[in-house]
Amino acid sequence: MKTVCLVCLLALLLSGCATPVWETVEDVSPAVEAAAWQEDTYTIQLGLPEGAALLEEAGGCRLYGTGDGSLEILTETFLASGLDSAVRHLSGLSAEDLTILRTQRFSLPEYQFVWYAQSEEGGWLCRADLVQDGLDCYAVVCRSREAGGNGLDDAIRQVFSSFGLFRDEGV
Repeated sequence: MKTVCLVCLLALLLSGCATPVWETVEDVSPAVEAAAWQEDTYTIQLGLPEGAALLEEAGGCRLYGTGDGSLEILTETFLASGLDSAVRHLSGLSAEDLTILRTQRFSLPEYQFVWYAQSEEGGWLCRADLVQDGLDCYAVVCRSREAGGNGLDDAIRQVFSSFGLFRDEGV
């Protein structure tokens, strides 16, 4: 009888522990902070190859392409907590999976890397140039169709050599 009472008493005491208490934390930054961040960032400038035109523009991202679809150029300004998250954002791969060349541009760390991306339309050869200013990231990505071979090397070199950052100081 003592055992049954003890088991019932323990069950009664432990039944209060079985009810979970959920806490929700909302992680939404106000629009005012986003607007202030965009005012403090640089603007990406670059020279486009002949025949390239703006295809899409959304937020801090612009997509340019050639008429025949053999080359796409993406410029993007975004926030990232570190190199790995920035590389993963651009390529979908971890920084450990890529060979990354680290240099400096505009007194800021610059990272250059390449990767291959498979899509329904075929393979793409991709090259990125990423400049980080703290959490702010400025990237230029060139994607060329695998079937195009080395025919677009000069155009891609022109894009990356003309890559620059500009900030209007309001003076």
